[in-house]
Amino acid sequence: MAQSSWSDLYPWQIARDGREAVFRQVYAQIRAAILARTLAPGAKLPSTRALAKRLSIARSSVATAYEQLFAEGFLSGRVGSGTYVSSDLPEPMVVGPARVDRRSRSTASLARNSAQAFEFPSADRPFNTARMLVDARTTEIWRKLTSRTVRSLSDIHKVYSDPRGLIELRRAICDYARAARAVRCEPEQILVTSGSQQAFDIAIRVLLSP
Repeated sequence: MAQSSWSDLYPWQIARDGREAVFRQVYAQIRAAILARTLAPGAKLPSTRALAKRLSIARSSVATAYEQLFAEGFLSGRVGSGTYVSSDLPEPMVVGPARVDRRSRSTASLARNSAQAFEFPSADRPFNTARMLVDARTTEIWRKLTSRTVRSLSDIHKVYSDPRGLIELRRAICDYARAARAVRCEPEQILVTSGSQQAFDIAIRVLLSP
């Protein structure tokens, strides 16, 4: 079974207007993704055959692009394993924090007013969100599932962990955000919440105190 890679999520594209050679387009996309850390160091790239088939181009075009990236030190190869983004890359450009302007203050004011005006919906009203049927059968199923889960907990679940979330989960989220959303981030910048309500609460607190 072929090994999956975050690079499979990258939106590869080829313009067929004849303005730029195909291999140059492949080269430029991969190089830009590596420099932006969308493809992180150590990420596995598709084989030349797989990428050529996905883009419907000649395999030689992909091979030429890879060769150029190898020559410039952006890629490295492992015998019998595949092609990977080089781990020896320069640090990405750091973008400073944005200035807080009038729009930020307006957003904070809107968030404050929205929080004050919020009323929890009554259970008597139809089509409410965050509601479920609670009867004897549901309660019994929930009790059995809870008991089974508690018995399977490991030592890591019995003590306080990082409040930002497990590092393994944050690394996976970071890799996904880089590959699928072109978001430049690090695991230290990822914060896992217990749900959308906690996430909104944290976001509003940040906006209210810029």
